Amino acid sequence: MKNSFLIVALVTLCLLSACDKETIDEQQQVQSIDEEIVDLESTLAKIHGGICYYYVKRGLKISGRCYSGFPSICQIYRICIPDIIFDPCYIIPCWIDILDPWIIYEKINPREFLSFRDKLELKINPEEQAVPFALNEAVAGLQFYQQEGFFKGNTLVLEEAMILDAETSRELGLHGNVVQPGRYPVIANEENGTFNAILAVEKGFER
Repeated sequence: MKNSFLIVALVTLCLLSACDKETIDEQQQVQSIDEEIVDLESTLAKIHGGICYYYVKRGLKISGRCYSGFPSICQIYRICIPDIIFDPCYIIPCWIDILDPWIIYEKINPREFLSFRDKLELKINPEEQAVPFALNEAVAGLQFYQQEGFFKGNTLVLEEAMILDAETSRELGLHGNVVQPGRYPVIANEENGTFNAILAVEKGFER
């Protein structure tokens, strides 16, 4: 009788152990699947379906008026091409952990800024068009293809706040679309003829 009891107990323990192992294996499989989903979502979040760029009216905006004799950005208008799918991280540095545009200017190699125009074969008019991008949620960028009329050397001067397109800013992952007045650095890549204005954006969206 005792032997029978011991055999039953051993069988029960083995079954419980097997069940526990199956449960652990299932949990590990679920965790692995969850991690794969997160990785996939992270990858998809970086891939843009379509690209938007800006028509830019040159001139320094003061008291609501645009003075074309001074280099700066007066107004911007959005236009989008929906059929282009691309990962901006292959073109510009992505999600860097520096929030100060001038520190970015000092730290980042200009050659890391490839050309949206060249890589995506865009027909860009350098006198009035620029491509927006984001380096992280707090730092936006505008890629220009000529310096004249927009910048003073390596600096973009804004006398008034500049409102970027709200929808485009959200799509880029920015936490806002307002660029306050001030002086902002321009990173020039001489190899591909790009001029990348680096802009700090305030949190919140305006239209």
